[in-house]
Formats: sequence, C-alpha cells, structure tokens
Amino acid sequence: MIVNNKETLICAIDLETHEILYANNSCIKEFGDLIGKTCYKTFQKNKKTPCSFCPFEQYKQPNPLAVGTTFEWENENPINGRYYLFNDCIVEWRDNQKAKIQVGIDITKQKKLEEEIKRLANYDSLTNLANKTLLKKSISSTMKKNHQKGFYSALLFINLDNFKAVNDKSGHSIGDKLLIEASRRIKKTIKSKSVISRIGGDEFIVLVETSKKDETLAMRVFEKISQKILDSLKETYFIDNYEFRVSASIGIKLFNDESTSVDKLISYADNAMYNAKGNGKNTFCFFDPKLQKIMDEKIKLTESLKEAIEQNQMNLHYQTQIFLNQEEKIVGVEALIRWNHPTRGMISPAEFIPLAEESGLIIPLGEWIIDEACKQIKTWKSEKVKKSWRVSINVSSKQFEMDSFVSTIKNIVDINGIHPNMLRLELTESLLIKNVDKVLDRLHKLKEMGFSLSIDDFGTGYSSLSYLKRLPINELKIDQSFIKDLTTDKNDEIIIKTIITIGKKFGLEVIAEGVETKEQYQKLTEIGCKYFQGYFFSKPISAQQL
Repeated sequence: MIVNNKETLICAIDLETHEILYANNSCIKEFGDLIGKTCYKTFQKNKKTPCSFCPFEQYKQPNPLAVGTTFEWENENPINGRYYLFNDCIVEWRDNQKAKIQVGIDITKQKKLEEEIKRLANYDSLTNLANKTLLKKSISSTMKKNHQKGFYSALLFINLDNFKAVNDKSGHSIGDKLLIEASRRIKKTIKSKSVISRIGGDEFIVLVETSKKDETLAMRVFEKISQKILDSLKETYFIDNYEFRVSASIGIKLFNDESTSVDKLISYADNAMYNAKGNGKNTFCFFDPKLQKIMDEKIKLTESLKEAIEQNQMNLHYQTQIFLNQEEKIVGVEALIRWNHPTRGMISPAEFIPLAEESGLIIPLGEWIIDEACKQIKTWKSEKVKKSWRVSINVSSKQFEMDSFVSTIKNIVDINGIHPNMLRLELTESLLIKNVDKVLDRLHKLKEMGFSLSIDDFGTGYSSLSYLKRLPINELKIDQSFIKDLTTDKNDEIIIKTIITIGKKFGLEVIAEGVETKEQYQKLTEIGCKYFQGYFFSKPISAQQL
C-alpha cells in the first residue's frame, strides 16, 4: 500500500495543537515513535515554536484555512539531513477536528543532482573560481546595488603575459598547474569584497566592490589592488621541475550604476587590458574614453540594422535537426537569421543580434523571423518529406515579455494558415525565471494553442528541478559550450549525462547543439543522446539548398 511505501512519509497533524495524530511505518522508522508528540519539536530537533517556513503557518492568518486547501513545499530535515518534497492537504479528521495530511517524498538525490549541475555550470572546473556565467550574474547584482547607493565598483580584467610560451614549452598539464597557482595568488591578494573568476584560458576577471562614492578615491583603491596582483603574479613559479617567470596585464573599468550593460563593461575592461599590454605589459590601465569610438561604430551599425529590417535585407538559413533511432532522420530545422549588408557583405548574428536586443529592434526583427518561418512551413506543405519538419525559432527575452507576444504570434500563424505545432519556440533559462507566474501563464497559453516549447542553452542558467517540472515544455537543448570539449572534459560529459537523465525523467526530448565532429557525435550517442544539431550534419543553408 502507498501508505506504507518505504520511500514516502505520511502523517496527520492537528492544525491547532500541532500534535501528530497518525504516522505511517516510514515516518516511525525514520524519526521514531511520533504519535502524540508535537510535530515541530519532533521533526526539527526540539524547536520551541511552529516552523516559520511551513506554508500553513504563513497563510493561516487572518482567516482559518478551509478543508481541501493544499500546499506543496520543500525542506531539508535537520535530523537526517535529507530533502523532502511535501504535499499537504487540510482534512476533517475526527469530531470536526482539522488536520493536515502531509505526504513527504525523499528528493535528496534530485537535489544533489541539481546542486551538481549548478556547481558545474557556475564554476571553472580547473581553478574552482567563478566562471563567466556566475561572474555576469554577480556584476548585474552589483550594478543594481551601486545604482541604489552610488558606490563605485570595478572590473579588473587580468591576462597572463606570454602564457602561450608555457604551454608550448612544457605542455598543457604544466600550464594548468600554473593557472591554478595564479588563481591561488589572486585569491590571496584580494582582501576586499570581490568575485574572482576565470573566464577561459589565461584570462581572469575580478569584480571588486567598494563603499566609495568619490571616483578618485575609488580609483586609488583599484590601483592599489591591481598593483598587488601584478606583484604577486610576477613572482617566480616553481612547478614540478620547471621554473617560470610570468607577468600579467590588467584592464580596469569603473562603474557605479546600471547605465552600461554587463557585456559592455566586460568589453571595456578587455580593451583596457589590451592597452596595458600595448604599454609594455606587467602594468594596468583604466578604460580609455577614446575607445568609445568603437562604440560609435556600433551605433552606426544599429542604424543600418533598422534600415535592413525595413528594406528586407534579411534572410533565413536553416540548420537540420537529426533524430537517431536505427538510422539518422531529419525531423526538423532551426531557423537562423542572416544579414547581407549592401557594403559590408554578410554580418555575423553574433554582431548584430546584441545590437538588436539593446536597441529594441529585436521586436520587429523577431516578428519578421516568425512570419518568414511560417511562410516557409507553408511552402513545404506540398513537399513529401519536408512537410513534416518542425521549425525551431529563437525567441528573445524582450520579445517574449511583450504583452502582445501571444496574440502576435497567433495572428502570424493564422494568417499563414499553418498549425502552431509546426513551430518550436526556443526560450532561454534566464528568461524563464523572471516573473515566474507571468511566464508560466504565458507558456501554458502557448502550449494550449499547440506551440511546441524548448529551453535553449540548458545547463547554463537556473536549471532548477523543482521549477522545471512546472514548465509545459517539450525539449531541452544542451548548450554547445558543453559539447565543445565533451571528448576531453569529464565535467562536460557529467553535465550532459545529467541533462539527458533529467530529460528522460520528465519525458522531454533532449537535443545536443553544436555537434561539429564525428568524435562528439559518437560520444553523445554512447551516453544516450538521440537528437542532434550541428555542422557535423549540416551548416545553416538557405531553404533552396535543403
């Protein structure tokens, strides 16, 4: 019987007295003789008052909760250290006595998986420093705080000078040990509040916060810290039987508000670092306003982008998506935007999509992409093989957050006379955790209309199992950053295996994007992946070339 399922805790608790009225065998085995005892004293190590985290304590005032009221919540038990997912329901017990029936499912394994995904997705596997994903989150949080309080913070972009020579001379294993030692020295040097990250190769970024509201005083703090880092990093490295002398160059970008995007701040600090290298290395430089000239070019490009949308200079290319059963089969394509500039030629999406996001042009551009994809689906209706292909399109955060998004996409689909299930909307994890209730409502509306939904770049963001189960999605898309080094990086393999396992548990398709080599493909098939996308199968090409 489910009442005595060995993995399920079931008990009944009086809502007024908190007395445990009933406990199944699993409860008694885990926590001893419970019946007649007070729940919070028994389950929470002799706690003296009712648990503030219990939903019934939070919501019972001012009016008593009605019979049939239910709550779902999670908690780590302090006695056995295990995590439980609780489903509670108010019932009438005996003699009009109100009680809650509490069913607890042990989710410790899932929680550990969740924590491992979070760790692997947010920390550098070599140095255990924060990675770029976590750094960007931290910068964003600091920007908000600075905007409120007026404090100055800075990004210190650190690049080791001539590090390539270490790898070339002594091999990557020695180079890795030097990077670990360099990260240790940076951590030892930084005393003020900071986030230290390795963003790749021999590049580190330190986010340093101060309580200074005066720019000059703040600059002195950052100068002092930067010099200490330089002095520490240039000391001789003794690794195995080798001796190295490696210096560093540091670029510094100050900020005290939210007027500049996180990516721009990093870019400015990066440019300042290259200025430091140009000044002879083993030194630091603050961001030079002259570099704003580069930003002016971006403004010009934004204007050109606006014209391109209006003058129909854009076109869609399509990259095939493969399903492997006993043989490979094309089951869909991803629509990817391309811009053929009249004077510059083909401009990379990596260059103009961020501009479209920043300028708001992503809204009309996104609508054009949806309309163009629908037209192509309609054209393929008459083709025997292609008529069954689903088309995936990326939906930007700004586009999705528009109040008119659902009605707009429904209108485009209706005008083109196609069924919504022929479109798969790819959404990022970061988008899905903003304004959760509103996002869930919008997703359910899209799902009810028939649209297929996918989480793009899965594993790089929130990745909460408790949240994932609430999403009406069809697919998880493994980010290509995990595919790139799959054959050489054990951490990437662990992450991918975990994501595939999660997908199977939730009945979702899991597709690996960015598959570029036979070795990656073989490794993915070995660990159970069935859906693939990448240059190994086909580069993005025009509809006519498919």
